Amino acid sequence: ESVGATDLFARVWQTISAGGIIALRGLGGFHLVVDPRNQEAVARLRRRKGRQEKPFALMARDLSAVERYAVVNDAEKTQLQSPACPIVLLLSAGSPDLAENIAPANRYLGFMLPYTPLHHRLLSGPHDILVMTSGNLSEEPIAISNEEALARLHGIADLFLLHNREILQRCDDSVVMVVDEVPRFLRRSRGYVPGPVPLRSPLPKRVLACGGELKNTVAIGRDRHVILSQHIGDLDNTEAFDFFRHAIEHLQRIFEFKPEVIACDMHPEYGSSIWARRRSDAPMIAVQHHHAHLAAVMAENHVEEPCIGIILDGTGYGSDATIWGGEILIGDFRSFDRWAWLQPVPMPGGEIAIREPWRMALSHVWNAFGEETLTLPLACFQDYSREEIMIIATAMQNGVNAPMTSSCGRLFDAVASLVGLRQIVTFEAQAAIELEMLCQEQMAEPYDMELGAGSGPLPVSELVRCIAGAVLNRNPMDLIAQKFHCTLAELFIHAATAARTRTGINTVALSGGVYQNRLFLHIMQQRLQRKGFNAISHRLAPTNDGGLALGQVVIAGHSAL
Repeated sequence: ESVGATDLFARVWQTISAGGIIALRGLGGFHLVVDPRNQEAVARLRRRKGRQEKPFALMARDLSAVERYAVVNDAEKTQLQSPACPIVLLLSAGSPDLAENIAPANRYLGFMLPYTPLHHRLLSGPHDILVMTSGNLSEEPIAISNEEALARLHGIADLFLLHNREILQRCDDSVVMVVDEVPRFLRRSRGYVPGPVPLRSPLPKRVLACGGELKNTVAIGRDRHVILSQHIGDLDNTEAFDFFRHAIEHLQRIFEFKPEVIACDMHPEYGSSIWARRRSDAPMIAVQHHHAHLAAVMAENHVEEPCIGIILDGTGYGSDATIWGGEILIGDFRSFDRWAWLQPVPMPGGEIAIREPWRMALSHVWNAFGEETLTLPLACFQDYSREEIMIIATAMQNGVNAPMTSSCGRLFDAVASLVGLRQIVTFEAQAAIELEMLCQEQMAEPYDMELGAGSGPLPVSELVRCIAGAVLNRNPMDLIAQKFHCTLAELFIHAATAARTRTGINTVALSGGVYQNRLFLHIMQQRLQRKGFNAISHRLAPTNDGGLALGQVVIAGHSAL
């Protein structure tokens, strides 16, 4: 069915008001649109899109509309009103008008302002804000052509609002948060790409970098510039991998670029790494995941001298073939040493432990208490029998489908499980986000525990004993969350101080997905500065794996290949 131009917007507004879902063709792809005041409409969109609980973005008519629903400071206003019009994460004002399932268990809302004439026209009607989420099934690339949208979104949208201005490149909305008055990218895409990241010194070689497996971006680097691609996403389906290859071809074509070296992640099973190894037109270098994070934050801050890197994320393939993620590295673009790391524990069930945080809680508690775990009345294990717990414990002890990890992200998951927040997650970092949301502005004193020598394995088991004791003593959940954040920061800063004493290095680089936690980033920066460190963090590239390609470029560019 086609609707005439005269009745077009009346029909669109009527559909939205009735709880319908609109597929809207925008600038970099399609959006799915619903009324954010209609809880059942939002729930229907979640069911059809396959996005159970992950927050939806909102588009508001103007700044005054944003301010009706969110608290906005001057730095955030600047971002909202910038030409790029990114999604900006803002503290919710707690409006009762908004459906609770827009951003479940989250104090922040993602808002953007209209950036095309069609958006302005759409929001000139009865709705001053609308849900405006990517036009795709969960985790697939955003749809861009009318034909593709009609084929892929027919089971989601009730009405399609199309136009004939062709979209040549998929480009999702960029996402920004402001921490300590500085904008930080969670996703760098529309509005910013292909703007270059400038380097302090020219690269010795031209490099194509393939990024990682999650939140993938690719990059090319030559002379004093690195060009990062738009957000590509997780390379776990055919459509996403086709997008990955197309993005590389597009960058090479428009910049007339031929690489002298190709860089990829060290993980042997990442699709991007397999693709890089199959290229025969240039030598290939595999870059350790956390070294790439370190190099990325150094590069964008124009630091080339050795740094102490506190690199914290969920998963990265380590040089010893275990899973890293809570690392203190000392290094530069050419090499690194692993100074300290979170005490490794097994991941029971492998990747299933990422989706089921109670498994990581069991791993950490067993590491801290041993068989005494069976006698501890912790609520997070109440749904599992003694026999089930013993089967998993035995598998961990025997190394059966239980790879070792020093992951900081998995430690956040474990603590969220221990305090009773979340035993199963439906999207990446959900447990850690909800743990952060518990914390108030005022901070608690860290737990009284031994911080160790500050090198080698860091005493996570001591921290877990403190948290388990607090849970068993029925301490308030928000207090436990605050004390965990502060104690973990003290543990890392103690290790950085020991590294400074040994090496004389005073610059500390912060990178990795854990720093998407605005509270933890603020605590780390504030306390490092109090200790006299020069703390550097991301401003131009995402701190998550969306910034990996930048680090891969500078490492490969300075390699001996």
